[in-house]
Amino acid sequence: MRSQMASGEAVADGAVDVAEARTMRPQRPGEGETILWQGRPAMLVRKLWELVGFLLLLGLLSWLALALIEPHFAGSSFAGSPNASALPLVLAMVAGMVLIIALPVWLRSNGRARARYMLTNRRALVWIGDRIAGEALLFGAEMQADATEVRFETPGLWLSWRLKDEGADMLRFEQIGEALAVAALAEEHGARWVNRPAEDQDDANAPA
Repeated sequence: MRSQMASGEAVADGAVDVAEARTMRPQRPGEGETILWQGRPAMLVRKLWELVGFLLLLGLLSWLALALIEPHFAGSSFAGSPNASALPLVLAMVAGMVLIIALPVWLRSNGRARARYMLTNRRALVWIGDRIAGEALLFGAEMQADATEVRFETPGLWLSWRLKDEGADMLRFEQIGEALAVAALAEEHGARWVNRPAEDQDDANAPA
């Protein structure tokens, strides 16, 4: 009975340690960790489109907010009878609503455009500025790759909110020209390439 309780406590402690580890920001590459590749996303065109979309979103939100408020300027049970002194407050409320909705979108887009990617013999890392914003351990990770992007999915994933998508959490090396070569390097160090091109599979299975 005591051994079962001790075993249960050890499992619980291990689960707590894993949970705590996932909330801690990953460390920089240290002793025994070799940098295999580094790169940045080529996002100029995408960034321009996102800027246009962001400005359109700001305009739409501002118009919608003013359209909702404008009828109350004539007086209503909701707003009373506002006068000219209420205008700064109304404008501040409109600006606040727009910032609350649009600012996170802009910060996320800006962060991904400024990202720097790094592949070591142990991890795939995404940096924003001088801080690590995403980490995926290569050993045991499931990896997908196409001509311009490499995606890592693993239980030990750590991501900043700026790198999260609406779907399953993945660490992404986006808009890079040598994506397939990077995927091959990651596979050599423990990642499992789940959508490897058929011709590469044939080469890998061919006798030496």
